[in-house]
Amino acid sequence: MRKWPTFPHREGTYSKQAHADFPEEAIYEREAGREGFFGPASHFHHQHAPTGWSEWEGELKPRAFNLNHIESAHQQIPWTAPTVLENRECKVRIWKIAENMPGLVRNGDGDELLFIHQGSADLYCDYGHLSVEEGDYVLIPRSTNWRLEPKRRCLS
Repeated sequence: MRKWPTFPHREGTYSKQAHADFPEEAIYEREAGREGFFGPASHFHHQHAPTGWSEWEGELKPRAFNLNHIESAHQQIPWTAPTVLENRECKVRIWKIAENMPGLVRNGDGDELLFIHQGSADLYCDYGHLSVEEGDYVLIPRSTNWRLEPKRRCLS
């Protein structure tokens, strides 16, 4: 019979609350979880920044993007939203929508993956109606007609 760890499990030097009250010995926090930004997570404290690289070789250099400075992200259709990253296989866009889409859209070349960062909406597509809200990932298969109707002011 296995004895599973009880939660919360604390070991070594730790803070009493996540993201606050950092111990003097460890001023950098790293969060790791299996559910993205939701669900149980482990918080690691480090004396040195775990991402404080001093040198990097190769094309896959890590980068940090501040997407708050993109002003043209407010669009009615996703295809006109600014592209942040892209290659032959994938495009990453940031898209904010405040009003209902004027009509249906469809990507005949590939699937669409939406992450709802803020707000909520009704998604209407060939397969029916789906209510989406903050934290939801929505995979829309290739050649599916769809549109969004935001319920709250800003959806991204």
